[in-house]
Amino acid sequence: MNATAYELPAAAVNAKLIALIASGAVFLGVFLSGFVIAEPAPYDLYMIGLIVVWPLFGMRIQRAAVPLLVLLVIMNIGGMISMTQMSDLAGTPLYLAVSLFLALTAVFFASVTAVQPSLYRVIFVAYVVSAVLTSLVGIAGYFHAFPGAEIFTKYDRAAGAFQDPNVFGPFLVLPGIYLLYLLLTGSV
Repeated sequence: MNATAYELPAAAVNAKLIALIASGAVFLGVFLSGFVIAEPAPYDLYMIGLIVVWPLFGMRIQRAAVPLLVLLVIMNIGGMISMTQMSDLAGTPLYLAVSLFLALTAVFFASVTAVQPSLYRVIFVAYVVSAVLTSLVGIAGYFHAFPGAEIFTKYDRAAGAFQDPNVFGPFLVLPGIYLLYLLLTGSV
């Protein structure tokens, strides 16, 4: 038996490796969005690092994301201007920092998916995995399945790995709709 081994060009191997690492990095970021028991959440810290590091590997803000960036910058400037009318400024800087962070993550995901549309599936799969895990934790907390499980409930409602059940419920909507879409289209 004679087997011929073909060598792939180093550039092709590197491109595949970079695409795999990028997909894994985006997967982990979206996955961590389901776990917000304390702030700053792991998602917040991870995404700040990812947004800072990503441009070093060649990510640029895509033309399609520029209108989003402009509108979010205008919104945040409006938030800063409205701050001048407040009598109590205690929580405002944190609110503006969170608004700016969310704007940056929106532009990040818009730019990444514009360049690599295949990441949409990765994002949805990560979101579903995160939703399933945090739901299981919420169910375990609701039924007091193990000692200390009550940390996953608030006000006798399942909160999953979130601080508040009012955040947990809306978090589950998009993965639920995505799974329903997959069922209806026969893509499961």
